[in-house]
Amino acid sequence: MSHSNRLGQHLALCTAAVATALATTANADVVYSGVVNIPIQFNIDGCYLNVETGVYVNGPNSGAPGWDVNPYGTSLTAVSLFAATGTGYMRNPGAGTSTARTNLDADTSIDPASFFYGSSSATIGTLVGQWSANASGIFGFKFVAADGLVHYGWLRMAIGADAATRTIVDYAYDTIPATGVRAGTGGGPPPAYDPCAPFNPTASVGNNSLAMNQATATDRDLGSCGISYKANFYKFVAPVAGAYAFNACAAADARVAVLDGCAPGSGVLSCSSGSCQTELSLTASQTVYVVVGGATASTVLPTSIGIVVSGPPIPACVDAVVAVFGDNVFDDTASTTPQTVVSNLAGTTTAVIQKSVWYKFTAGATGAYSFRLCGSTGDTMIAIGQTCPTIGTTFQSLAYNDDAPLCSSGGTANLASIIDATNGGSTGSFAGFPLTQDLVSGQDYYIVAGSFSAAANVTSILAIDGPPQAPPCPGDYDASGIRDGADLATLLSAWGTPAGDIDGDGATGGSDLATLLSGWGVCP
Repeated sequence: MSHSNRLGQHLALCTAAVATALATTANADVVYSGVVNIPIQFNIDGCYLNVETGVYVNGPNSGAPGWDVNPYGTSLTAVSLFAATGTGYMRNPGAGTSTARTNLDADTSIDPASFFYGSSSATIGTLVGQWSANASGIFGFKFVAADGLVHYGWLRMAIGADAATRTIVDYAYDTIPATGVRAGTGGGPPPAYDPCAPFNPTASVGNNSLAMNQATATDRDLGSCGISYKANFYKFVAPVAGAYAFNACAAADARVAVLDGCAPGSGVLSCSSGSCQTELSLTASQTVYVVVGGATASTVLPTSIGIVVSGPPIPACVDAVVAVFGDNVFDDTASTTPQTVVSNLAGTTTAVIQKSVWYKFTAGATGAYSFRLCGSTGDTMIAIGQTCPTIGTTFQSLAYNDDAPLCSSGGTANLASIIDATNGGSTGSFAGFPLTQDLVSGQDYYIVAGSFSAAANVTSILAIDGPPQAPPCPGDYDASGIRDGADLATLLSAWGTPAGDIDGDGATGGSDLATLLSGWGVCP
């Protein structure tokens, strides 16, 4: 029987004998089974064991409800371990990169920082991490418990002299999620909470659902911000510079602070006394620790807490290339950044534009516009909206298109991208949704364009067309209505090229600079 069939049938109890090994709890968080000596059938099914309930099942086509580990075997030279979704078996850290050596040394730490993988066929032999006939060994595992969170445990397995007789001797697991155990230890006090432990959950921009230790975490005095009771520490690295907000308000009576480190005495960078949220500015790659605890000593927080991290707008959008009415050069060769965008009118689906390039376009007149990536050397995608997204979030598109019919100026059929009132007549699953509203004169719009494939570079022309534009204001390159420092910077960056030419001589030079300076300020 294949593993997929075995997994599909593991919830169906068969007529095979079902025995319950009642687990005994030690004096803290680790649950130890005691000696249970559960037989493992030597066949494709082996033994399915739920470590929380102690229920196991042997027999053909069998399974135990919510099973967590499944040792089995049909070879006298290997031990097979089958993994359910969310489970995995630990490689012996002394065995190098071999994933076929799961026999752990006693007292090995089994925790989130260890190397785990899915199913395994572990060799019976004499090398480090291999199993031996006529001996017992320990394998480490992680599993999804009844609380829906990942826990860690160990199981001792004995192999007979004939290598076909196999027995589960005993096992243990930690009742605190994301907390390690040591191979072969049968209960005892839980380890002290370590705010700097490398396996502590980390936070990132967006919505985070993170395990929370409420058993051994200690209180942290935050000075003027008060005490964070049973404080948990979550490492956060700012992807870009800017303002960040941290919110844990989904949990009642949560208190949030941001520290510059995890060790005792670390400085408090931001907090709000008695509040479930705080914000501060961070530099790019700055590492901080988000501290979440109870606002009072009697606060009981959940074992899994939601932390929403909001970041600054995407720098590439904030610093977008100014697009002009007419033709604009498009080249995504230098970009490696994907951007998720809304891809249907209802806002219920998204698409990913690879190698994203951002433009800012200011409408010179109110009316219907079109945006076309024509003459493309590859498969393009395009979206337009009014607001730069924050990092890690979805661009709220006003219109989006992937494949459209051939551009009138050339290109490859169904590789061009067009946004207008019909998206160029595109239909089908890649049509996206058209621009059904007029753009407003003087309003800024943001365009993100890129490739369908992250492996392909695209060069093209972004052609912008629409209603007749208001008479130009010479030197107002960004169409802001004001000739200012931003326009001067644009002119200087275009010096010697046609890009900033005002007087029509084909190059940006001194006469163009004089024109800009003479009209400095608000356009007439």
